[in-house]
Amino acid sequence: MPLVGALRMNLLTKILFWMFPVALPVMGFTWSYYHVQLDASAEQIGNISSLASTSGAQRLNDFLRLRVSEFELLGSSINSCDNVGNTDNFVLSVRNVLQQSQGFSALIIADEKGKVDISLTARASSSQSELPHSLQGSWLFDAWHFEHIDALFQRWRDDLPELQRQKNELFMQALEMERRGDANSVDYRRLQNRIFRLTSHIARPPIHIDYAGGREAALLGLLFERDTFLFTQPLLSCDGNLKGYVTAFLDRSKIDDILNDLRNSLADRGIHSVDVVLLRNNPLRFESDYRYLSVAALQESGLPSGAFRHQFDGFVASAPVADEQVLNQLMEQVSTTTLNVSAAEYQNSINQLSSLSLLVFIADHGWREGGKKLLLEASTWLLVSMFLLFVLVFMLAQNIVAPVVRLKQSVDKVEAGDLSVKAEVSSSDEIGQLASAFNRMTNALQRSEDKLTRLAREDALTGLMNRRALNEEAIKERHRAQRLNTTIAIAMIDLDHFKEINDRYGHAAGDWVLKEFARIMQGVLRKTDLFSRIGGEEFVLLLPDTDLSTAHKLVETLLISVQQSQIALENGAVVQLTFSAGVVTWPEDCGIDEVLHQADEKLYQAKLTGRNQVVS
Repeated sequence: MPLVGALRMNLLTKILFWMFPVALPVMGFTWSYYHVQLDASAEQIGNISSLASTSGAQRLNDFLRLRVSEFELLGSSINSCDNVGNTDNFVLSVRNVLQQSQGFSALIIADEKGKVDISLTARASSSQSELPHSLQGSWLFDAWHFEHIDALFQRWRDDLPELQRQKNELFMQALEMERRGDANSVDYRRLQNRIFRLTSHIARPPIHIDYAGGREAALLGLLFERDTFLFTQPLLSCDGNLKGYVTAFLDRSKIDDILNDLRNSLADRGIHSVDVVLLRNNPLRFESDYRYLSVAALQESGLPSGAFRHQFDGFVASAPVADEQVLNQLMEQVSTTTLNVSAAEYQNSINQLSSLSLLVFIADHGWREGGKKLLLEASTWLLVSMFLLFVLVFMLAQNIVAPVVRLKQSVDKVEAGDLSVKAEVSSSDEIGQLASAFNRMTNALQRSEDKLTRLAREDALTGLMNRRALNEEAIKERHRAQRLNTTIAIAMIDLDHFKEINDRYGHAAGDWVLKEFARIMQGVLRKTDLFSRIGGEEFVLLLPDTDLSTAHKLVETLLISVQQSQIALENGAVVQLTFSAGVVTWPEDCGIDEVLHQADEKLYQAKLTGRNQVVS
């Protein structure tokens, strides 16, 4: 026994002697690890700020581009000469148009001199009313802006004879091509597109976009009291004379909602000391609320372009957002060119012309405090661990080390991506419980991964493939068709008058109809056919090994099946559906987006010619 005790004391002395020099590099490693983690955290925070600014700017630019398209439709609905000549009908028409708007919160009607006659706000129909005492008789624009708007109108009116001459010339060319039998050629369709653009440009007076209206928004009692984008278009009588102007206030609160969404997304990642602001570059001023930044600091250091920069005691990144100059150029291009403005062209205009930016600033004091806490915790745990190591070193044995080694090997496999690995459970003690917990964790991770994979590819409402899954499967079918030299057909399907179902029975009934429609279609489709929902009431059907004629017949068969099916709603009502469809074959030299666009054009023809039919 004394010998055993001496051996133990000798071993303890050796351990103490060995562990002392080991403790120094371990402490150095802890300090280095702290700095590495701090630097990695800084890099991550900077990348997050850059990603947030880029994605937020993209959302804002998409939102503004949609508003340009929406105002085209809104302006066309308002600018009916019969309504313009009848005040009561005109006010009712304007109110109805505003009520259906998705992105505008107020409409101002001014006379031909620019003085306000009527003010309307987008409220619920029960409380919507004119506000004759808010803006009536005031001037919405100053003299310089109004002269610019009026000059645009005068130039458009001066150009009308030349535009009409060009339209007549193109029309004669189209007649000549029809006489030659070229009515189905690509050149003929392009010519018709040019005629359509010229007709729209002749029929619609020019639209001008400004960034102003904060005072008027406050007077109208809107949810925002800041400047916003103002869309202005002349109003014409039936004889072509100027009757006044209509100005739409873009709903600035929706822009603020996007900024708040970005803040919330950063807060969800534990980043709370943050500014997400709109910034006007020339002159430099904030167009939204801020807490940490200042104009003086920005003027002194300048704005980052592209990636983030570490300045102002934090990370700052910016991305350009379309301003009124960009939107005016976009509106002009949409009105005067025969081709749609691509996303790349739109973004290029923003990069070159815009004076508006989305700025994301993340203050660094928050994560630095977290770093200090990390250092304190690491140091504390280091000391505790070393003390426990001295106390427990004699208790180490193979029956403890071996299971840990095996568990470590399992962890390495999971880290490498193998979630099917299972740890060996050889005991009921802590090591065995840890192995069991590890197995439960890998099972949960596997279930979560499977669920995320399914959610990423499946439409939540109907259970059909979503657009992402369709693109992936379409590429696979394209490769298979190229190997086997077979044909792929694609049908774009849109339910007829679906909005009326939503309006009459409610959106819950509309969702039920969509699910029942998907069920009916799946009951008739072949096993090889791929059916997906890409949004709203729009569906895409991909038909492998199918030529155009067969695809057309198949879709007609589907249409008959849908027509013969009656969908019962919870309230006892019965809905009978029809759809319109456009069918094309997929050329080898086309991408999936291009062939879907071709199918959408056929679908548009089906709707124009009466719906409830298939066009190929």
